[in-house]
Amino acid sequence: MLHRFALAFKTKTIEFFAEEEEDEDADRFARSPAPGADGVLAGQRVVVLKPDPLLNPNPSADGEGKAASGQEAAVAAALATTSSFQAAYLHLQAAHAPFLPDAVVAADTAAVSHLRRLSELKRITRGGPADPPSPDGDGDGTLTAHLEAQVRENQALLRSFDAVVNRLQAALDAKDAAAAALRLDLEAVDDGNARLASRLDRALAPPPGGDAVGAMLSAGVFDSVLRDALRVAHRFARALAEVLRCAGWDLAAAAEAAYPGVSYSKTGHCRYALLSHVCLSMFDGFDSYQFGATAGTAELGGMELATRRNESLQQFIEHSDADPMELMNSSPDCEFAQFCDRKYKQLIHPGIESSLFGNSDCGTLLVMSVAGPLYELFVAMASSIWTLHRLAWAYDPAVAIFQVGRGTEFSMVYMENIVRSKGFVASKELGKPVRPKVGFTVVPGFRLGGMIQCRVYLDHGKREEDIIDSN
Repeated sequence: MLHRFALAFKTKTIEFFAEEEEDEDADRFARSPAPGADGVLAGQRVVVLKPDPLLNPNPSADGEGKAASGQEAAVAAALATTSSFQAAYLHLQAAHAPFLPDAVVAADTAAVSHLRRLSELKRITRGGPADPPSPDGDGDGTLTAHLEAQVRENQALLRSFDAVVNRLQAALDAKDAAAAALRLDLEAVDDGNARLASRLDRALAPPPGGDAVGAMLSAGVFDSVLRDALRVAHRFARALAEVLRCAGWDLAAAAEAAYPGVSYSKTGHCRYALLSHVCLSMFDGFDSYQFGATAGTAELGGMELATRRNESLQQFIEHSDADPMELMNSSPDCEFAQFCDRKYKQLIHPGIESSLFGNSDCGTLLVMSVAGPLYELFVAMASSIWTLHRLAWAYDPAVAIFQVGRGTEFSMVYMENIVRSKGFVASKELGKPVRPKVGFTVVPGFRLGGMIQCRVYLDHGKREEDIIDSN
């Protein structure tokens, strides 16, 4: 019996708990949403997905990244604004040459606006980090600002390049205009030269059966070349006097040694003695065809007159167009270089060479090359006298040279006083006036049909109102 009671109690207990579980399941089913409302069926397992902590270990880092992006955008905007200001400043400079008022005002306004934007960016940057963008934006605003800054910077660079291109184009246009004007001038000069050449050909055309070379030569041509040669000789003599004075030479004592007993009206007139030494040394041998060379006499004896004249005229034309310094450097053994070397040895005394150049053993023109300008003046003087000599031997007969000795009475027919005077205080002997005497010849004279006077320094009493002839 007890066994049956235990079995019955056990059965009732199981049924009781089974009913409670069914009631609880019914309550849960009633409280849960209807099946299929959100796609979840009753009795299914629900899996809850949580965010991965490795993808965002620190939630505050997102805000810091957005703040850094804002700073980068501010820096990019500042660089772009700086480039824009540079472009505006270039436009401002370009508008000043030539001056364009409207362009200046526009460029100035643009430059000021860019400076204001830089000032605003500076204020925003110093005020603290920018406000983080809204959650809905997802950083698009920062990216857009950065891209806009890059666009503005590229536009500023394009404007800068445009200003540079405009300036270069303006300079190119100006050069083209100048070249066009020069071409027109060249055409006008060529036309004028052609007309002058035609007139010269007609003027120099010899008469039928006449001498073509003789028609080209006249006393005026020789006198013009002579004046050019004497002008260079004056410059060389002044330069040599200055060098000697700096070297401690007494020019008055040197003049007295060259022409003793000559009375100078002024102390500075002793320089005419140095000029006389230069001219007489350079013109020495002018009456020989080889200009002082010892090997030319026999050769001239067998040369026909027409050949000699044509050859001399050809050499005169060729040497007139040549650069004497370049000729000395390129052809040191040519006839002109040998002439310069001979005249250097004749003109520069060993004592002068020793005091000026510190070397009296060489005795060649190369020693003077250390003097620079003095060497160039000597070569120019030698070239002008060499050219005159070639021209002189193109005449028929050849031009003759002469000079007067010391003590010769002054004659206005053959002589010219190198110191021009308005009046003389002539000396008197036994109550009769005495004509002035020649102290020394400074520049020799020439005969070529007419007469080219030699220039002399007079040795006589005092002169009044001396006027120095600078020719």
